[in-house]
This record gives sequence, structure tokens and C-alpha cells, in this order.
Amino acid sequence: MFHAPTAGCGSQHRQMLHINSNLNISSGARIHQAKSSSTHGLFYGNSEQYDDLEAKMPATACLNDIIAALDMQIDESSSFLDRDTGRVETVSDALLEAAEAGQEPDLPPWQKQEWEIAKQILSTNRFLRLPSKFEVHEWAIMQGFSHSLESDNIQEDLLRAIHRAGAFRNFKDAVRRHSIELDWFAFRAKALKQIALNWCEEHQIAWK
Repeated sequence: MFHAPTAGCGSQHRQMLHINSNLNISSGARIHQAKSSSTHGLFYGNSEQYDDLEAKMPATACLNDIIAALDMQIDESSSFLDRDTGRVETVSDALLEAAEAGQEPDLPPWQKQEWEIAKQILSTNRFLRLPSKFEVHEWAIMQGFSHSLESDNIQEDLLRAIHRAGAFRNFKDAVRRHSIELDWFAFRAKALKQIALNWCEEHQIAWK
């Protein structure tokens, strides 16, 4: 699927949700901190207990990194959020399977770090798997964009395109034919941002 690039927050990168034409996403940098019931009664403990709890607080994630991972889905790979660092890590499924089987593969030097991350994913509870491309459900985003268009003719053309074989290619051709690529890119970016926000809220992830 063709798409516009997504900016990151400094780290390297990158269920089925209903997407409709009424997406309303707030913009601007802010930090959203989900409240956890585990902090109830915090101030009744001593300072050592407070310091210990603070040290275990998950790192703040970069929302743009999560969006980039949703945008640039790689076949046979999975993306995870490291709750200790706030970084998004993408690891090949083959390495995850090898780590699960306890079989260390013969890897080139540049892939050693990815192997270490794969082992950590399997041996710790630090990592949360991000939504896969099937959970992002690109087809539903295309359908939502089609319904959002004011022109009945263009709307019908795009809906016909996604209901035929080769839906993604047909949709891309129809969007180009009507010169509405920028509108599509903007709509898709808002949809991915909303998916990322919903995921962070579900997992009580603080983001910036």
C-alpha cells in the first residue's frame, strides 16, 4: 500500500478497529499519563517504597515511533514496545522462533543486537507487541476514506475499487486518477494515530 512517511521521535523507526469518516484527532505535543490503580495509597508508604515504585515506572513512549511501526509493517517481522526504555523494536519472526526453541542461529555481526532483543522478548515481560498489519486493517481505513468524500461519483468509484479483486492496487489507481493522494495520506495518518492512541490507552502507556 502506498503511504506518506511518518516522522519519528529520535529512536530508530518504527483490534481490528472501526475507522470512519468522523476521525477527530487532537494535535500538538503533549504527554498522556494513564493512571494505574497500583499507585493507590502511595503516600502512606515510606520514601524508600516511593523511590522503588518510581524506579519501576514504565518509560514514556514516543507516539510517532509507534505510528511509524504501524505504518511500515514488515512481512515476517513483529514490532514491540520496550516498556523499560520506551523504544520500539522490530524483530524478525524467525529470530523469535529460534529464541523460543533455544537455538542460537549463526548470525552476521549486524544482527547480533536483534538476536539479544529477541531473547529478551521471550524471557522477560518488558515488551508489548504492537498491533499487526491485520489488526491495523488497511482495507477498513480505505473504506472509511471512501465514505468521507463529498463527491458521490468519486466515493462510488473508490468503493467499487476496494470491492473488486486487487482492492489495494485498484484503490491506489483510483486515488491517483482523482488526484486526491494528499487527502488520502492525511486521512490514513489520522487513522494510524488513532489506532496508536487507542493501543496506548488500552495498555496504560504514557506517551509524548
